Amino acid sequence: MRLKKVLAVGIASALALGTFTGCGSTASTGNSGGGSQSAEADSGEIVNLKWITIGNGMPVNYDTWVAKVNEYAGEKIGVNIEMEVIPWGDWDKRRNIIVSTNEPYDIIWGNGNNYIADISLGACYDVTDMIADNMTGLTELMPEKYWDGVKVNDRIYGIPTYKDSSISNYAVWDKELVDEYSLDVASLTELESLTETFETLKADKNDYPVYVKNDGVYYIFDVYDQIGAGTQILGVRYDDQDARVCFTLEEPDIYSELETLHDWYQKGIINPDASTLSEARVYNMWRVAQGWESAGITSWGPQMGKDVEVQKVGDTILSNETIRGSLNMISINTKYPEKCLQFLDLVNMDTKLRDMFYYGEEGVNFEYTADGKAHKINNDWEMAGYTQGTFFTVTQVDTDEYNQWDEIKALNEQAVPSVMLGFTFDTAEVSDKLANCREIWLRYRSEVMTGVQDPAVAVPQIKEELMNAGWQDVMDAAQKQVDEFVGK
Repeated sequence: MRLKKVLAVGIASALALGTFTGCGSTASTGNSGGGSQSAEADSGEIVNLKWITIGNGMPVNYDTWVAKVNEYAGEKIGVNIEMEVIPWGDWDKRRNIIVSTNEPYDIIWGNGNNYIADISLGACYDVTDMIADNMTGLTELMPEKYWDGVKVNDRIYGIPTYKDSSISNYAVWDKELVDEYSLDVASLTELESLTETFETLKADKNDYPVYVKNDGVYYIFDVYDQIGAGTQILGVRYDDQDARVCFTLEEPDIYSELETLHDWYQKGIINPDASTLSEARVYNMWRVAQGWESAGITSWGPQMGKDVEVQKVGDTILSNETIRGSLNMISINTKYPEKCLQFLDLVNMDTKLRDMFYYGEEGVNFEYTADGKAHKINNDWEMAGYTQGTFFTVTQVDTDEYNQWDEIKALNEQAVPSVMLGFTFDTAEVSDKLANCREIWLRYRSEVMTGVQDPAVAVPQIKEELMNAGWQDVMDAAQKQVDEFVGK
């Protein structure tokens, strides 16, 4: 059945019952729509906004940097900004405290999990009807399907950072081995096709061709849209026009790959301690990474001190999960929702300001070269560039031979949209059962994904435990909502 481009209805019932309360109703009756606060903001005064985000902590030169940012943004749109950059290790705990205790902020960064949780709490502003008037630059730059990916019941509560917002996987090979064995890497993109080569490498090099940590060869699940359920074992295949909700471990493609992993483990192709490792080693003969082709030159190769050869694996896929990997949400308590959007639009679209956030303070962290590129003076800048805005208005760094942003943008444009794009599974009626099922999978995941366990034994055992925990109810609830979404 051909999918219709319809509105997301997956959580409509929850909204009607008040499961997701606060965001829509508060926004429509509170600060929104040009009230007195916004009128004052447009009268020429400088509006102060607080933006909370993640990174390596507050920059050491924050005071001088923010002074330059505020001078520029104040002149452009009448906004001054205060940043709180929370270290990676403190992020989850600190962010939860901020949102749950109503600490004052105007903009906060998050991802897909935060997004749904914040909507549930009524913590974020419904900005749907403000975007067209206040984000003219980003709406022109970013295709409409990316806005579809953040819709929840056809409403928008977060601004995606338009970057590598689709997912492309690449096999990353040690080029020295590719040349030595004259490998045709284009023919080695399926797991089963790699076995013979890996057996040879294992015997010749006395090393593990597949060296992984406890999440194993996790990319195999990327072809299944998790529909907001938050677990690898439930999803709809991205290209399934019938939109069938699956127990992914039993699907022929996933099951056969699990068999291959188990075969590799038994043959010593996978490192024997994989299921217990929390960190992988730096060097890999082969691995699969998400990114873009030139990352082999700019990132993957330099990281392990080797020249690498990369080969794309599968389609580039666009889904809610890929789009919601980085979002900025407006607080329901902000006095200036329009100014928040105008500021985010400026950060996205104004290259000078975009560079200030991405590279740091001009003259301290970076400088412009004579040919208009960005030269990093140091690597001390503490903010995470992917959290702030689009990649496609960032100035090219002078060490890149060609513009990787153009490559990423082209991948986005050719991405295959998941059939579930715009759908979010409302898990309210099965939340406890789903949580229990997630925990069951997590107990098995490391040994299944690193090949330790034989899927012929593990998958039926996992399924039995899941069924006892209410898995069928979860699957049925998901399928019912998916059917409504696609118009069955």
